[in-house]
Amino acid sequence: MKIAVFTKLYNHIHENTLNNLIQFLSAQNIETSVYSSAESHILQDGITFFNSSEELISLNPDFVFSLGGDGTLLDSILLIRDSKIPVLGINTGRLGFLANNQMNQLDQIIASLRQKQYNIEERTLVELQSHPDLFNKENYALNEFTIHKGDSSSLVKITVVVNQELFNTYWCDGLILSTPTGSTAYSMSCGGPIVFPQSNTFILTPVAPHNLNVRPVILPDDAEFSFTISGRNRKYLISLDSRYRTIDDSVQLSARKAPFKIFTIRFNNQNFSKVIREKLNWGLDQRNT
Repeated sequence: MKIAVFTKLYNHIHENTLNNLIQFLSAQNIETSVYSSAESHILQDGITFFNSSEELISLNPDFVFSLGGDGTLLDSILLIRDSKIPVLGINTGRLGFLANNQMNQLDQIIASLRQKQYNIEERTLVELQSHPDLFNKENYALNEFTIHKGDSSSLVKITVVVNQELFNTYWCDGLILSTPTGSTAYSMSCGGPIVFPQSNTFILTPVAPHNLNVRPVILPDDAEFSFTISGRNRKYLISLDSRYRTIDDSVQLSARKAPFKIFTIRFNNQNFSKVIREKLNWGLDQRNT
């Protein structure tokens, strides 16, 4: 078995966790490679490093382990791209909807992978098209594409066209186009619905709309979107997951489903209902604790 480890090092505790993971994988006779940003922190000898999507794919790993939180896993997809290499998140962060496996489960994780006791979930991405080109080959996101006002003093006006027909004009702080995976992220914080990952949908969620009748909307994921932005301040922010750019209202923006998907690993004892119950404390009565 070959495993590639992607991580972002924040502190010495995270560094120790990474070295513990590599030591464990080596003891299991697993061929291990690591993202090159961690190279100076690795204590184990004989580790291969990769620095790009091309280098990762050339190593032909069976799995990518993302060590960190959900944000780390979102960054890992920029290397995985359309390679179809399954990614598994090991949580060293906080909430962890995507990175919902723990370091103390490593024995069980490796045993399940070797025995093929897992399922592959295909997750939709949103792809941004812009003129001029803003994100080059990294013009996709697993969670969401977001438009946001550039300052805190005034609203932004966003007109949305869906499949070449006017859908709505929003006066708001911003607008989120979320995938089902992203429905538990920024969209949820703004009142959007939680959607199961295998739903073939997008969610359009306004941020602080200045209209009580405006609500999040679920649309089919074969829809194509275009956006026109205007406002008193002609500078705006757009983002794909955690990557952002500053634009003006001359930039042309459109979005659609990406032509490829990201494959995540779900073990047989895991399901989405269980994840949201545990992460959001659903079904708990705090009055009786």
